[in-house]
Amino acid sequence: TGGRATRLRPLSDGMPKSLIPLLNRPLIAYSMEMLFRAGITEVVVVVGGQDDRTGPAAREAAPAGMTVHVAVQAEPRGSGDALLAAAPHLDGRHVVVAAVDTVLRGNEDGPGSLHEQVRSFLASGMDAWYVLHETDRPREMGVVVLDGERVLHLEEKPAEPRSNLALVGIWMVSPRAVERLRADPALSIRGEIELSGTLSVMHDEGYPMGGAEFHGHWLDTGTLASLLATQRALLAVPALVAPDASVEDSTLGPNVVVGAGARLRGCTLRDVLVAPGAHLDGVVASHEVITAGGTRTRV
Repeated sequence: TGGRATRLRPLSDGMPKSLIPLLNRPLIAYSMEMLFRAGITEVVVVVGGQDDRTGPAAREAAPAGMTVHVAVQAEPRGSGDALLAAAPHLDGRHVVVAAVDTVLRGNEDGPGSLHEQVRSFLASGMDAWYVLHETDRPREMGVVVLDGERVLHLEEKPAEPRSNLALVGIWMVSPRAVERLRADPALSIRGEIELSGTLSVMHDEGYPMGGAEFHGHWLDTGTLASLLATQRALLAVPALVAPDASVEDSTLGPNVVVGAGARLRGCTLRDVLVAPGAHLDGVVASHEVITAGGTRTRV
């Protein structure tokens, strides 16, 4: 959860990515539930160096029976560095790494479900496993070519994609892969320790890796546009208003969420996320994210 969340600004200004609201619940709550449904009962939440809010939020959101540890990534130095920040909990263990902006819905325990893929990874003897989903933007993502469940080729943002199966932001790694990441990680051009980059080098060196397609819905929340699209996909009513929000003389919907403590008067909103604490008077908006301070971003 310790990334800079620059693509979610200005909504993320002053707020860690893990607490970005989706249907008036923090993203970290969706991560905890997703992992628990996959059979994972012990979680390490890696937080940024100045973040004292995500740990308590994760513990509050954790389903009964899940143990939550908190580790600190002092500086946002990549996904591999985030994994290594949890080092005291990793020795000799198979690990599932999940990015907090990845939301998987549907297919809770059927073929290709996350639960089934965890079981397949543990039984496979592979050093890494990728959860995959079809994409129409393979040049913008890491893509994988499979032969059955074995990875034949892995490439980040290829100019000429050989597949449309993309990484969804969930990686599974063996104890041997964790040790390799500690000993000789791959660095990005920005000097960050990248998990996918290190695993790609390991694959080229002959480490066996597998993966499978997830057959439910892959909902990305990493940008303002994708966050609003995910809100639209999940919202079952025209508008969702937090219990302690106030709405007067306003027309809301479709796809409007009003956060906790917000105050609206004389507004007309369509396809809008209103952050907790926002005060709006006479606002007419469509396809916008509105921050607590009233900053409006059209997406």
